[in-house]
Amino acid sequence: MIKRTLIYLHSIELSQASWVVCEEDEVEKSILRGHLSDLSLDDKQHEITVVVPACDVLLTETSLPPLNSQRLMQALPFALEEQLIDDVSELHFAVGDYQPNGMVPVAIVARKKMNEWMTLLKQYGIVPTYLYSAVFLLPSIEKNWSASILQEAAAVRQNKYQGFSAEQSNLPLLMEMAVQAAAEKPECIHIYSTFSTPVEFKSDSIIINEIHLSEEAWLETLPAWLNPSLSINLLQGSYRSKHKTSETKKIWIMAAGVALAWVAFTFFSHLVSFFILHHESSHLESQIKNIYQKNFPQATTMVDPRERMQSKLTSLEEQTNKNYFFVLLAKTGSVLTKTKNVQLKNLDFRDKQLTLELTASKFDDLDNLARALTQQGLKVKQQNAAVVGEQVKTNLIIQRGAS
Repeated sequence: MIKRTLIYLHSIELSQASWVVCEEDEVEKSILRGHLSDLSLDDKQHEITVVVPACDVLLTETSLPPLNSQRLMQALPFALEEQLIDDVSELHFAVGDYQPNGMVPVAIVARKKMNEWMTLLKQYGIVPTYLYSAVFLLPSIEKNWSASILQEAAAVRQNKYQGFSAEQSNLPLLMEMAVQAAAEKPECIHIYSTFSTPVEFKSDSIIINEIHLSEEAWLETLPAWLNPSLSINLLQGSYRSKHKTSETKKIWIMAAGVALAWVAFTFFSHLVSFFILHHESSHLESQIKNIYQKNFPQATTMVDPRERMQSKLTSLEEQTNKNYFFVLLAKTGSVLTKTKNVQLKNLDFRDKQLTLELTASKFDDLDNLARALTQQGLKVKQQNAAVVGEQVKTNLIIQRGAS
């Protein structure tokens, strides 16, 4: 059985947190509004899930063509830039899995806020495996919404990956606006409140199921409600948590087996390496002789082959370097003609650099092109990448590599 420690950071005072220690969904200990310094060393050794205030995390979604994780994270800021007020370079993006309708769920938080949370946790020796918005503490029920009203904030979960936060006074108005804007109206809204005052939200077509809980009872329900497979872990990219495991014994046994196998392999490989290297040495010497004779057909013996070849290459390179445009055009053209699914829209040469305006069906095609150009000894820089309809558009700036 895996023990977990679930820590809830309150928005009013982060270090005054609440936490639950549980095994599976069975609660062993719960602390309501304690100081993080009171978290025991044993509790810090468990799998740690940290829940941050929902007001600091924007949950949204966007439509993007299928991309690998690296290209997806590169494309997200451009796809969402127009919806965001802050500079995308100051924001951290985390994603869920592609949905059947082609949409990608996204969680967005300011890097400054992420750094604040991580610094706070590090200060108290807490290394989280998961970091979730408080929206994901609410149960996800098909065709239903869930809402929570706590002392410092309220939150609403609309479906698996979407939701929002609100001040208590604004919750009825924001829920009404969200219902009107929703493509699929909820059949029921379950409201979990630690206050006895009823929520002033009325609807003729939606059932309102208001459940009043004490703060202690609310805290102890969290492990059962939180479902990692239906949540977006904010610890992605540069914030990805380093893998920890308590199976130290298993690791040492595996390491010992690998070490023994390595000793046997090393002994045998030395003998094999000797014969391979001897063969390669003879083969290379023969190749050197053939190349030398092709370049110096009048020579009867090899005299300083390395120095003479270097001198000839230097002479040829000096001749080639006189025309940057033709060198760049020749190398780029040879690669571009062999690259499928990439179209050249415009070409410009200025200040010893070639600028190509390209379109492609996916980012991977542009990646392959850039890699092939780099292998030709060119310096390639990609700019202004964007998704336009079903195509990807970008500019490649190409320069000669270091001579």
